[in-house]
Formats: sequence, C-alpha cells, structure tokens
Amino acid sequence: MISGIFTKFAASLVAIPSAVLGGMTTFLFSAVAVSGIAIVAKGVPFNRRNRFILTAGLALGYGATLVPTYFSHVFTYEGDNKALRGFLDAIELIMETGFAVTAVVTVALNLGLPVELEDTVAVDQVAAGSGKGDGNGGVVREERASGSGEESGELKGVKLA
Repeated sequence: MISGIFTKFAASLVAIPSAVLGGMTTFLFSAVAVSGIAIVAKGVPFNRRNRFILTAGLALGYGATLVPTYFSHVFTYEGDNKALRGFLDAIELIMETGFAVTAVVTVALNLGLPVELEDTVAVDQVAAGSGKGDGNGGVVREERASGSGEESGELKGVKLA
C-alpha cells in the first residue's frame, strides 16, 4: 500500500516538464535571495565596511558554488590514517559549499576589520538626537530613577558607549 503511494507521487514529479521545474527553481532561489537581502538591509546599516564584507563573502561563496573542486588539491594526504583522511575530506566538503565559505569569510572579516571612524561618529550623532552629549563623544540618555525607594521620579544621566 505505502509503496503504491510513493510510486504515484514519484511519477507525478517525473511528469513535470523540465522548463516548469527550471522556472520554479529560478523563482524559488530568487525569492530566497530577496529575503536574504531584506534581512541584511534591515539588520545593519549599509556603510562602506559592511558592503565590503558582504561583497567579499558573496563573491567567494559564489566562486565556491561555481567551481566546487577548487579546494580539492589543498589537502593531498595519501597515508593509511583513515581518521585524518576523513577529517580532511570533511574540510574539503565544507570548503566546497558556498554557504559555508560565505559564512566563514564574512565572520572573519567582520571580526578582523576595524570599524570606520565615520561610522562611530554617525552612530553617536543619531543617538545624540534622543539624548545629550557628554562632551567626550559619548551620549547620555536620561532615565527616570526607579526602585530602591526613589519615588520622586527624578531624572538621572546614564552614559552610553
């Protein structure tokens, strides 16, 4: 009974024309790309540093996807140690995956590249719109004092950054 269901399902998938499958696949991957760009655009500002990090990561990730065997000549171990051979094969498998290469490159660049001075000044200026400057480049936000018996609701300054 169950095998009859699976064969009919498989036959219905095989009956779909390749042009329809190609169109559906193209639309699917385009929708995923647009969703990813929307997440990136809402998550961080598109300053020069972040654009460079994203561009470098995507370029290397696309390269790994288009030429998946580029990393196969890095580890050429021919010994009898099967554990080491398996470990090196796992590294090659990861490095042949565009998603993994993009993730590794973007995380490394994000941790390694310094934040530009213009970006920190812009963040301070945006934050200064909702508070007062402390004279040293930081921003002081006013908060109502609460707790510990203070019922007067007086304002106290809290330094940010």
